[in-house]
Amino acid sequence: MSRIFEITEQVQTYMPKADVELINRAYVFAAHAHARQRRSSGELYITHPLNVAKNLADLKLDVSSIVTGLLHDTVEDTHVTLEDIQTRFGDEIARLVDGVTKVGKIHFRSSEHQKAENFRKMIMATAQDLRVLLVKLADRLHNMNTLAVMREDKRKRIAVETMEIYVPLAHRLGIHWIAQAMEDLAFKHIDPKASQELEGKLEGKLEFLTQTQTRLEGIIQEALRRQGIEAKVQGRMKNVYSLHQKMQRKSLDFDEIYDFIAFRVIVEDTPACYHVLGIIHSLYHPVPGRFKDYIALPKANGYQSLHTVVIGPDSFRIEVQIRSESMHYFAENGVASHWLYKSKDKPEEQKEMQGFQWLKQLAETLHTADNPGEFLENVRLDLFVKEVYVFSRDGDLFALPRGSKPLDFAYAVHTDVGNHCMAIRINGEPAEFKQELLNGDEIEVVTSPEQTPSRKWLQWVKTAKAKQSIRQWFRVQEKESAIRLGEHLLNSTLGKATIRHDVLQFAGCKDDVELKEKLGRGDIEASELLQYIHKDDESVIRKQAFAESKMQPATCCHPIPGDNVVGSFVSGEGFIVHDLHCPVMMRKDAMQCVDVDWQPVEGQYYKTGIEVFCLNERGSLGLVTSCLSREEANIEDIKIEQLPGTLTLLYILIDVEDRVHLARVFKALKALTHVSRVRRHHPQGLGGNVVRHKFGSVLQTMASLGQTLTKPFKKKTKEKG
Repeated sequence: MSRIFEITEQVQTYMPKADVELINRAYVFAAHAHARQRRSSGELYITHPLNVAKNLADLKLDVSSIVTGLLHDTVEDTHVTLEDIQTRFGDEIARLVDGVTKVGKIHFRSSEHQKAENFRKMIMATAQDLRVLLVKLADRLHNMNTLAVMREDKRKRIAVETMEIYVPLAHRLGIHWIAQAMEDLAFKHIDPKASQELEGKLEGKLEFLTQTQTRLEGIIQEALRRQGIEAKVQGRMKNVYSLHQKMQRKSLDFDEIYDFIAFRVIVEDTPACYHVLGIIHSLYHPVPGRFKDYIALPKANGYQSLHTVVIGPDSFRIEVQIRSESMHYFAENGVASHWLYKSKDKPEEQKEMQGFQWLKQLAETLHTADNPGEFLENVRLDLFVKEVYVFSRDGDLFALPRGSKPLDFAYAVHTDVGNHCMAIRINGEPAEFKQELLNGDEIEVVTSPEQTPSRKWLQWVKTAKAKQSIRQWFRVQEKESAIRLGEHLLNSTLGKATIRHDVLQFAGCKDDVELKEKLGRGDIEASELLQYIHKDDESVIRKQAFAESKMQPATCCHPIPGDNVVGSFVSGEGFIVHDLHCPVMMRKDAMQCVDVDWQPVEGQYYKTGIEVFCLNERGSLGLVTSCLSREEANIEDIKIEQLPGTLTLLYILIDVEDRVHLARVFKALKALTHVSRVRRHHPQGLGGNVVRHKFGSVLQTMASLGQTLTKPFKKKTKEKG
């Protein structure tokens, strides 16, 4: 266990003027708050905040971060309030503690929702101050070290959450030592058998690997010294989980892996990096396709280095990373090395901050995410995938997840650019929205004010920001439509009268806009609202007629204007119009049904189902579909059922303007020689099960067949006459 004096001494090694007294006060306060608490292992609870503070000191963070590490659980797990923290330690530390405090006192619909809310709050705070996330990572690292004392199901759940959320976050922030430590710890609990087996095999090879590492360090160091280059050469063993990933990804056995060791060559400046690369490649043969220049094209988290893989002695593959001193310092500590929070107004720090724009973009999606599961899934996708680097027409560099498509780029530029994207040019050539972006692509977005998102776009985007922006656009449109419908319904029932406060209370709405939206969505029954408004005058309670422009035809019976129809509100969908004899409406309470005056809208088509009985002969289906095409009745769906005898029944879903148009279609179909009968198809639409006809229907069909067969005979008799 770390002790407070060890932590303060460590802080003073990299920050001689640190306010050690503040750290000591925070320790005493935390120890008092957690005095009666113990961890699952039986240890005093204060051991956890102390170890979190030690992890933060290892990152060489400032005093405020160390203090936050000591206090981070006091608000969540003790009687201490955020106001107490603010009074004793100031606004800055209170804000940091609040950022890492779970929202456990709020009641949520599900554990998934609670997890999403915790993560949402952490990211929102982090986007303003990265120290929040650093404290949370230090907290999670110590929790993973002490996970063994918990139940197996809880261990696995926490390990999976760590692997899915916190490990990729640490990688994206460039703090790889924390990421790799958490990876190996989580791997032990997610797949203990595979972890133990791999650790056992590594142990048997440890002596050989250690000797190889020492020998190669000496060879590389000597080769650089001969060229007059001052450099540090460091070898390190790859962590267990990264080896497991490689074996899974490439379907390799343990004995087929050769690059167990990676070497870092640390030099003075950038030109020396490229000089060393040339020396390494002259010393050993490089593996084709394994060179990456992260100095010219840094990773999204700002990481810079040259990566290459060469064939070393005894055909031993060696991975070499070449970087300058400053690059190495950042590679080790990531964002923690930048001290961004201390000098936000300095241009050089603002430039460094650009490497973490992904975090800002991630925070932007939180404002529009309603579904917690959807939000967490998008976060996981965005954190795990690697980047592809593309350019705008002006030469600006954009790092997007691998597999991104043009619309992802458009939304990365700006939400409005994405929403109004009409066309894309990649490297000067027109491209489809579903084309995958490649490294080095130059992308031009063509926009139009008339262009708006399509739901199909969701199939062609990968980033969380693009998906969330598209969904948000549709949510806004649906909300505006619901408000307009609700306003119309209120005007139909109340006229222009002001909505009373007691009516809003009855409906559970804070204002009339919310009332209109709920009424338009069908969350509030119009009949119930009307009943309440006129509760003292029952003669006023009546069924209302509503304008056709605000209605949606039901998909169970497919009514069209001119049919005898009734309507009802469906939560989340609005006002739905049904055929008067629709089984769905027959089951509803009479007070939930509203008489409807439904007239056709010019230029609008409505779906309805028809049944066509025709002879089972070659070309019959073609004749029917050609007839529908001539009558301008578009076919939406078709199903075929073979009846007893020589008849076939076609269930067809078509678009018509109204009953007059439908009558013309019926007349044209009945005129066909192969068609015996045509009628409307109501039960369950074409989306449901096909309705099987009883024996009486079969007899009726046989009678129809007789009429059909006599058509050609009568025609020939007339011709002879």
